[in-house]
Formats: sequence, structure tokens, C-alpha cells
Amino acid sequence: MKRIFVLWMLTLLLVLITIGCVQQPQEETLTIGVIVPETGVFSTAGKAMKNAATLAEEHINTLGLSEYKVKVIFADGGSTPEESKAAFMELSSKADIIVGTYSSDQSVVCAEAAKENKKVFIASVASAEQLEKMVSEGNKYVFRNAYNTSYWGLLAAEFLRLSGAERYYFVGYDPLKTFNQGMLKEIEKANVTKKLGETYYLSTKVSPNDYLEKAEKVTKILEDRDVLVLGDPGGTSVGFVKAYRNAGGKGIIYSVGGVLALPKTLRDLNESYIAFQAAALEDIEKTDLAKKYFEDYKEKFGEEANNYAGILTYDAVLIAAQAWAEDTEKTIKKLETGEFKGASGIYRFNENHQALWGSEDLKGVIGEFVNGSILIVYPENLKTSDVVWP
Repeated sequence: MKRIFVLWMLTLLLVLITIGCVQQPQEETLTIGVIVPETGVFSTAGKAMKNAATLAEEHINTLGLSEYKVKVIFADGGSTPEESKAAFMELSSKADIIVGTYSSDQSVVCAEAAKENKKVFIASVASAEQLEKMVSEGNKYVFRNAYNTSYWGLLAAEFLRLSGAERYYFVGYDPLKTFNQGMLKEIEKANVTKKLGETYYLSTKVSPNDYLEKAEKVTKILEDRDVLVLGDPGGTSVGFVKAYRNAGGKGIIYSVGGVLALPKTLRDLNESYIAFQAAALEDIEKTDLAKKYFEDYKEKFGEEANNYAGILTYDAVLIAAQAWAEDTEKTIKKLETGEFKGASGIYRFNENHQALWGSEDLKGVIGEFVNGSILIVYPENLKTSDVVWP
């Protein structure tokens, strides 16, 4: 009996050792590189982009939004194309797929680097139409989930149409002049109403008072039924709006959004009315991820979520995580043929690898801040108000 017991124990021990030696299958890790402007003139947006990408990593892994365990790593794209190219090269050896960049010039050099390194790159903010041209000429590695320049212009033109403005004046931001002029070209092409002129203020790091001088200049031009189209999504836009109104500036301000689409900024500005675009807004559930993005961002980072550069970088990480298919070639094919859920809507890409903004499942939003409340004037199916003139 004792002998049988010993044999039984030895057998059990052998089984346990065998089980312990068998390796359990491990979940594969997908590394997504994110280029953000942590330093330089775009650093305000860079902070929002980095926060949003960090939140995307958390949501992907906790909500099971990918077949892979996702790890996000960052590199500083700074303010210049050279800095962004260096960031791309830094990430290229570590990441399976790369997203991000801010300005058009930065995205173009990264698109070139993507082709050279055979690495998929998703531009999450920049609008340069040159990206689509590069794809049509054979660069299959670059995609964009952000608006292209045409869509920016179409949204602004749509606001001019909805408002019934008599005239408009365009004020741009010199570091984003490529984007601004491309957008303006589309507004001019739409020919909704008369253009009064255009001007571009410099970065405060180059000329601290230039935006004040431009505000003073424009104040003398616009009348009550005119629209000032403001092409600066950054922090200087807040100072410009204050200076313009303090100098007696008339009419409506339509902003490309960014800082001027954040509810807290609008409330603190004490502006009774301002119109703006956004890829998504907190109270509009384009998908089940929209509300979660806004709520979790605020809880995690203690501030309101950016509804353009931030949310689109969040979506770019989600798209990358959903599209990755073992290697670059298979991933390109999946991006070209599939659809991908983000907080801003359902993404599909056209033959030039541009996200189909304006389609039924993916539309920008035009909002208006009226006496403390945000109302929607576009798209029609989400509309809660007409344009309210002061």
C-alpha cells in the first residue's frame, strides 16, 4: 500500500512538472509609435495628442479593441520638418506602425520616410493635399485619418452659407500658412460670399505683439454682418479674439477649433458668441467610444479633451490597432479595404488613402457657443440651432 502511494505521488509530481514546463501562449504585442510636438510652437496641441494616444492605449487593452496587446511609444516632432523626420527615424526601428505629426510640412517628410523605411504612417492632424498626391504617385505607406485641406475649406464655406454672411475676412497663423492657404483656396472656390482680404499673424515667440497689431487692423475692416474666419487652432487665437473684441471688432468669428472649441476656454473668454468646427463633441455620440473618450480624458488628465488634434490622434492609434495584420503589406491591404471605429465616427479610406470625411458615418461638426451653451448648426441630422447673429 505504501509503495503504491509513493508511485502515485511520483506520478502526480511528474504531471505537475510537465504542466509547468509547457509554455502558455502569450498575447502578441503591437508597438505603435506616435510623433507629437512636445516642444516648439505646437506644444499645446502636442500635449493633447500625447494624452489622447495614452488614453487610446488604455482603451484598446481594457476594451479588447485589437487582437494584440498594444504598447504606445512617443517621439518629439518639434516644430520643424527636420525634427519630425528625426522623430520618425527614431521610432522606425522600435515601432510596427507610426501615427501622428502636426503640421503639413512635418507630415510630408514623414510620408517620404515611411516609403524609404517601408513603414505604415497615419497622419493624424496635418491636412496637406500633397499626401494624397504622394499616394497617387506610388507611396502606398501613407494614410490620413484627419481632414484634408479641401474638407477644412468646405466646412468653413458651409458656415458662411448657413450664416448668410455678407462678406468674410481670413486671419491665419503664419506657422500654419500652408494649411491656411489651402483651406482659403477651397473657401474662395466655393464662392459663397465676398472675400474682404487675408492676413497672418506671427508666432508670439517670433513677434510677441503681432497678433495684437493684426487684430487692430482687422477691426477697422469688418461690419456687423461679416464673418472673421480664424485659422489658428492654438493658444494665441484666444488672445487674438480678446484683442479683436476689445478694439470693437464686429460680426461673427468662425474658428477652425482646437483651443477655441474647448468649452472651458469659451466660458473663460467671456465671449457671447463664437462658431467653430470639431471632429466630435462630447454630447454627440457618433460611436460608443465618443462619450468614453471625453469622460475618461477629463478624469485621467484633469482637463477637457481636445476635439480635433487630440481626438484624431486617439482615433489614429485605434485605427492602427484594428488594422495591424501581422506585417506591413497585409496591414496596407486591410487599411485600403476595411472600416475602423473611432470616437469621431467610422473610418474608411479612398484610393488616395484619405479618410472619407463627409461620408454618412464620418462628418465634421460645426458648433456655436451662445451665451454659455454649445449648439450644433451642422450636420443637418445633428442640428440643434440656426446660426445666431449677435
